[in-house]
Amino acid sequence: MNITRKQAKALAKVIGLDIPEDEFDDVVQRLDSLLAIMQEVEAEIGDRLDDVDPIPPVFPREDF
Repeated sequence: MNITRKQAKALAKVIGLDIPEDEFDDVVQRLDSLLAIMQEVEAEIGDRLDDVDPIPPVFPREDF
């Protein structure tokens, strides 16, 4: 996957993330790598991912 600086800036803007210009090339490279690996995972086990309920990002503070 090859994400452009323009695409990365648009994604950052959507979530209100302010990335300093001097760090932007590193962010683009890391995002591109992450998306490429996610694409590989989707290609390899994507069908099985549809059978699993997602884990919520916030866990309750109650004792189990």
